[in-house]
Amino acid sequence: MELIQYIATVNLSQKTELEKVKLIAFYVNSVDNRAAFSLAEVIGTLSRAGHPISNVSRLRSYLAKSRDFKRMGKMDEYVLVPAARQKMEVEYGGLFHNEEIVLSSSEILDESLFIGKRGFLDKLIKQINHCYSNNCFDACAVLMRRVFEVVLILAFEQHGIQDQIRENGGYVTLDRIVTRAVQNTALGLSRPQRDYDNIKGLGNLAVHSVNFNTRKSDIDDIKRTYRVCLEELYYAAGLRT
Repeated sequence: MELIQYIATVNLSQKTELEKVKLIAFYVNSVDNRAAFSLAEVIGTLSRAGHPISNVSRLRSYLAKSRDFKRMGKMDEYVLVPAARQKMEVEYGGLFHNEEIVLSSSEILDESLFIGKRGFLDKLIKQINHCYSNNCFDACAVLMRRVFEVVLILAFEQHGIQDQIRENGGYVTLDRIVTRAVQNTALGLSRPQRDYDNIKGLGNLAVHSVNFNTRKSDIDDIKRTYRVCLEELYYAAGLRT
């Protein structure tokens, strides 16, 4: 895990200076497999990450009084005591060992608005945000298309009119779903069809076009429209009230 992702995930900005040192020490221990850490190294890491220590002497005093740290032979070298290390492993160890975790931070969709409605959607939305932040723009566009299509279908199902988008035992193409959704008064969609067509168009290119590579600017051009349309579809699908 990258340090910047770790800092965001553990909400470092809300921690005390001593807690910040403990979290960075745990990171060093987990990533580099080093039990001991240099206080100067940790202070430097925090400073480069935008969390400078304002009073190093006071911090040394806190470390000396804390039961979570033990000073080694060198003056500014410490280790986390086993009990503290075990407690942090329980709380944060999954960040380094759990392959199911997707690190994301509302890059495309505000997770405070869209997460927590359906488990499978939560995973897809986190992947959308993660792909964008890691420059995987083709993957991001494909996932945006998938979530868009899924929520459209859920909107039809919520109103009991899913038969309008089914033929021969399956759902019709996304093009036809979009057209029928915009025209269907039961769903009450207010966005113009061109907004839905723009979302669908980028997704179709990412999925079907042999020579097309999605760029960051392609995502940026539609991400506001995407958020607004998806929020409206969440209401239509009964995912928000």
